[in-house]
Amino acid sequence: MSKVNNNIKFYTFIKILSKYSDENVALSTSDINNFMKKYINVGIDRRTIYRYIDDMDKLGFDISKYDNEDKGYKLIGHKLEEYEVKIISDAIASSRFITKKKTEELIDKILKFRAIYTKRDIDRNIFIDDRCKSVNEEIFINIDKINTAIRDKKKIIFNYYDYNYKKELSPRLNSDNKIKVYKVNPVSIILKNENYYLILFGDKHNDLSNYRIDRMKNIKIIEEDRKNLECIEECKDGFNPIIYSKKSFKMFPGTESEITIKFNKKLLNFMIDSFGDDIVIDINEDNSYTGRFMAKIGEGLVRWILQLGSDGVIIKPEYLRDLVKEEVVKLNKIYEL
Repeated sequence: MSKVNNNIKFYTFIKILSKYSDENVALSTSDINNFMKKYINVGIDRRTIYRYIDDMDKLGFDISKYDNEDKGYKLIGHKLEEYEVKIISDAIASSRFITKKKTEELIDKILKFRAIYTKRDIDRNIFIDDRCKSVNEEIFINIDKINTAIRDKKKIIFNYYDYNYKKELSPRLNSDNKIKVYKVNPVSIILKNENYYLILFGDKHNDLSNYRIDRMKNIKIIEEDRKNLECIEECKDGFNPIIYSKKSFKMFPGTESEITIKFNKKLLNFMIDSFGDDIVIDINEDNSYTGRFMAKIGEGLVRWILQLGSDGVIIKPEYLRDLVKEEVVKLNKIYEL
């Protein structure tokens, strides 16, 4: 039998404690040797274990000694705590833009930061609802390509897809019935409403638009420099993705304006959850509230207002009130009221 390098033994020892021990499970000398023989077909004596434990302690590992109450060795401090793994795994599982296959792969990678016992608990407690999952396996490749284009200030081309009634992604077509190719200037990537959006502008239009990245396919970076952001009115002083995201309702474009809305008490939590510090709220004599915030007036904002029903009423601007009224009239006709 060939002699195993001591560095390999030490690495295997750390790997075993990382994978098979945690704050609840300790490994005896016999356990450790069984795993060592399983991985490299070599055992280690008690003195070597003592030395390895001391070395791990000097390296900063949070490890318990054999003379502790558990009568074994265990790695207490993992790179991620169990609750952190659970939170990250839940976030991945609930993300609509990640396909079911990629969700399972990512969760498996995250679980490697913990002992195998965490994986058993997580597998039992995480539910991956694939009813609302993306079917586009290119999502992560797309994000990588777009980030590269933004960094290098290059334009990209892509095809854009919508769902058909069969729940399949179908490409958008030109007037001649050929697949449409978009050539755009990428600006930023934003995560909003559980989806990733690419903020961009075209060569012929000096305003920003949003496209769902999970609906984009065949992205290519082209050797053509991106147009300067200064040609966009709202980007004269640079682009701020946080401000842009806050003001774009449901990621619909529109014209920015100050909105004044009157709403009743039961919407107070909802309003604060929606706007945080970006809404100014005053209480009225009838115990209702008036809120003021900046937003882009467009289809997304109108739909958001309609969901409030009679509990929220737009005071101004008048233009927005008219848009809401027009939509209410359409609804009346549809429901024959």
